[in-house]
Amino acid sequence: MPRDPQRELLYLADIVESARTVARWLAERGAQWDDDEILRNAVLRQLSVVGEAASCLSDDVRRRLPGIPWREIRGFRNIAVHAYFSLDWDVVHEVATVNLPDMAPKVLALLWVEAPTIAAKFGSDDRPDETVSETAVGRDE
Repeated sequence: MPRDPQRELLYLADIVESARTVARWLAERGAQWDDDEILRNAVLRQLSVVGEAASCLSDDVRRRLPGIPWREIRGFRNIAVHAYFSLDWDVVHEVATVNLPDMAPKVLALLWVEAPTIAAKFGSDDRPDETVSETAVGRDE
């Protein structure tokens, strides 16, 4: 069954929204990471949302964002959901503080190209210039 392009844009928005939520929580309480079980589990939940959204994207959309390790994102989600008790919280922290912040602007750039109305929900301050947007989404022909 073909994927719904509008739904895929919403999955991309879910990724950006989760990334921003995680960034806000870590900015507010990140120093408490080791001692705050609720924070760790909340961040893990948002990372699971990112992984689930990534798994719902078509190959075409994933190819438009070639710098994102889609297979690893989906794999991380599967570990987080199905092998929860074997999680390494240092890895979760690295994903949340390094990988996710690197990914979100790339996804948002694609949203600005494909769905500016959805992208605008995240604020116009994050709107990339035209040349950055086209390159970031695999359209530099």
